[in-house]
Amino acid sequence: MQHIPVLAPRTIAERIRAAGYVGQDRAVRAIALGAYRHVARLRRLHLEGVPRESLPPKAPMLFVGPTGCGKTYLVEILFRDILRLPTVVVDMTGFSETGYVGQDTASILTRLLYAADMNLTLAAIGVVCLDEFDKLSSGQNSAVFAGQGTTKDVSGLGVQRELLKMLENIEMPVPLEYTHSDYAPKAIMSTQDVGFIACGAFSGLKGTIERTGKEHIGFGREPLSGDQDRIAVSYSEDEVELARTFMNYGFLPELIGRFKRIVPFSSLSRSELAEILRTRVLEQYVNEFRLEGRELTVSDDVLALVVEETLKKETGARGLEAALARHLEDAAFESWSDPAARRVHLRVADGQIVHDLG
Repeated sequence: MQHIPVLAPRTIAERIRAAGYVGQDRAVRAIALGAYRHVARLRRLHLEGVPRESLPPKAPMLFVGPTGCGKTYLVEILFRDILRLPTVVVDMTGFSETGYVGQDTASILTRLLYAADMNLTLAAIGVVCLDEFDKLSSGQNSAVFAGQGTTKDVSGLGVQRELLKMLENIEMPVPLEYTHSDYAPKAIMSTQDVGFIACGAFSGLKGTIERTGKEHIGFGREPLSGDQDRIAVSYSEDEVELARTFMNYGFLPELIGRFKRIVPFSSLSRSELAEILRTRVLEQYVNEFRLEGRELTVSDDVLALVVEETLKKETGARGLEAALARHLEDAAFESWSDPAARRVHLRVADGQIVHDLG
């Protein structure tokens, strides 16, 4: 515990910005405060001896926002890099209920244990990021809902039930190895101080929100807006606070209720994408060319075109790298194959990105 830095919420937010995180002011403030409370609670419990019943319980968070807007990246740079807590980002798409083909939910804590170098005490105060959380939706299958409690399923509800237990303050047998065997060695680990943050794009949630708010029948039904099928959408605080919305999307309301704070993320703006492209993505490729003995320069109109392509595809910051890499392919192929080439310049000519070698 002593190695965890004690930082004020504003200082945490400043550290996040200093690490190069762009945009999402509302989310940065929310997670900075949540991280401060998490660390302060741990110190009071384990260093100061404050009775557990006199403190608020842990507060799991749910991040909702379009792909490529920086949800998991924010968790990684804060808890793993700044606070240096054992942190794992777990892709939930491959999980199924215990006893079925797929990863067992208990292995989530196994990964956390590995991140803590098998230190059970340290793992018990770590942070788990449940990425692609929205993929656990039941698909709004009424037959599955009708059978819940009496049958098992591999779609999502079974995993939701097991996560519900994990988010509660219970002691769980954690496998010490990645295996499906029931005979694998296990250690008992308490989840009462493990921080949980779930992240998901929740594609189509906008349409679910509108249907939840406009439950008219027949001719009285109002048409839904065109935003329901868009990927790069933004949500208000009020839109993500209704448990009924997530229930209609395919989640157990009691699971959503475990998240004390649901934080909406916005799609990145043109200026934010341009900043990320210039300060992070482009710099990495400039370094790669430098290691090959070449100097790479890219004109501003090329960067503007890459941003516009990313906005059209609605892939967020994740799409910037793919777009720039595609335009760099020919330049890299030609320059790295030519021993005499020392300079590479990308520019726009007749609406197309071309390169010059020198």
